[in-house]
Amino acid sequence: MKLLSKKLSKKLLVVAGLGIGVSSVFLGLTKRVQADDIPQTINVANIGTPATTSFSYATGHETGPGSGAAHGLMPIREAGTGDWLFCIEWSKPAPSNEQISRRYQAMPAVQWLVNNFYSGHRFRSLGQGDKGDYWLYQSVIHWTADPNDHASWGGTGAIQDVLDRLNPSVREKVVSLHNEALKHNDESSSEIVTNNHNLGFDPSNLEINKDNLQGNTYKKTFTLKSENMSHVKVWLKNAPSGVTLTGKDGAGVNFNDVWNNTGLQINIPYKVNAEKDSYNFTVATKGNWEKTSKVAWIYSGNDNSQKVAKQVVKAVSVPIDTETDMNVTVKPAKGHLAFTKKGTGNNKTEVLKDTEFTLTGGDFTQKAKADGSGNVVFNNLPLGRDYKLAETNQPNKYYRSMYQAIIGDFNGDQPKKDLNKGTIYNNKTHQKFIIHKKDAQGNALEGAEFVLVRKDQAKANITPEEAKKIAYRKVGDQLVEGHQEQAPYIGTSDKNGNVIFDMVALPDSVANHYYAVEVKSPKNYTLSQNSVELLADKNSANVIEGELGDTTNPLPATGSEKLLIVAVGGIVLVALGGGALYFKQKVTK
Repeated sequence: MKLLSKKLSKKLLVVAGLGIGVSSVFLGLTKRVQADDIPQTINVANIGTPATTSFSYATGHETGPGSGAAHGLMPIREAGTGDWLFCIEWSKPAPSNEQISRRYQAMPAVQWLVNNFYSGHRFRSLGQGDKGDYWLYQSVIHWTADPNDHASWGGTGAIQDVLDRLNPSVREKVVSLHNEALKHNDESSSEIVTNNHNLGFDPSNLEINKDNLQGNTYKKTFTLKSENMSHVKVWLKNAPSGVTLTGKDGAGVNFNDVWNNTGLQINIPYKVNAEKDSYNFTVATKGNWEKTSKVAWIYSGNDNSQKVAKQVVKAVSVPIDTETDMNVTVKPAKGHLAFTKKGTGNNKTEVLKDTEFTLTGGDFTQKAKADGSGNVVFNNLPLGRDYKLAETNQPNKYYRSMYQAIIGDFNGDQPKKDLNKGTIYNNKTHQKFIIHKKDAQGNALEGAEFVLVRKDQAKANITPEEAKKIAYRKVGDQLVEGHQEQAPYIGTSDKNGNVIFDMVALPDSVANHYYAVEVKSPKNYTLSQNSVELLADKNSANVIEGELGDTTNPLPATGSEKLLIVAVGGIVLVALGGGALYFKQKVTK
């Protein structure tokens, strides 16, 4: 730094203070400091004269004007702030009491020295306060900025030329500080970054499940979190077709410039991948870091005056190529179908255990069986389709009808997730009758033959001949009406007097009058003139019973020989009686 007059023998020192204060770390898209916000000009205070303000710390302590100490300097400050300014040219006069303009960013080593001076953790210190360290750092900046500038300026000398005139302790600090500065030869190692950058989502992982199904769409919100970021983009990766990204509650968002704390929402039509138990995709984001850092900027007035370095805050937008991802796990809601399977028999209390069902919908098939209480359950049913429920096996032989239905509740704009259809009844289609045949004394009577007929009237009188014509016939394993080309089905009482008509087909009517008509009596018994009336319908008990008691005693003997003897004896008695009467009448005459 050249003195202001030829008589000046001290070099002026210019120290750059913190021109732009660093405010608290901003979040999101708060106002960003751009490079153009660095002051265009600064005002240098009046630096005085060498006779009054020059100083040196070559001896390890301050010496004033006229001391003849090596590398004498003058303190230069910024007007208004009092911040130190550092000059970088030893051979030119320093600015004083004037306005100077911004030129360019200082070389990394000089920048590191300026920043280290203001860091609060100085690499080297003379232990003489800021003024002593200012002399130390300014001396090294002279050497580092232009090591080939050897102007002597009346013997005060460039610092690299007067090292032998320095106190050994001072010399060691000057040299070690210079060597350390030369290590910082790039921007990243010489700047002081004043802010961090963060970009991500809250939460960092997202799960979407049945609880998020609203109408026909899954909706789940999350929040973008950014710190010191701009032009943040958010997009879906590997998401199935139909999945969309909106603002919370459907609000519009510019997904090329999403702000901090913006609420976002994933929307998934419920039919997407409904058949899967789970699937994944990603929400990704990246943007620009609005980086701020402390650097040294060079200012000067004209080519004849000293250039000085000032610490400023520089802002630059740095694209961050690395993406931040949020994994999204979707567990589609599944349908649940339940019902109880019963029959109408026993007044609708008949549990149809082990009834088998098949539920089909598109390529989906599931089977289920009624448990001991008749409960049938289908789980994990994909939503978004109609299902056909079909009864495929009914082990109860008295229920030949098979239930079928279309289940549309898991489809449409408001699909259900849980459906209970209550009790599903099968109408009883067949009935079992038992007739108890007894004699006059109430004993079981074996060998009586009956037919079964149905009449649409109560207390009907039906002759055996008529009964045989309209009686039930056996077709396959069931008793049915019609089929007169076949012989009527005959039920014969067993040793316990029981006559069984099983698997009698029930017509679809409210009440049915059935009659068991005796068509052949047991041996030695007369044919009963009465029939047994039975009532049955689809709600009847499993077994309906009736009783027919004989009102006559058995004949005294059985077999044709005894009957012949009785008949002949009767004829003889009649003949004898007639002959006696004739003889008597003849004698009288």
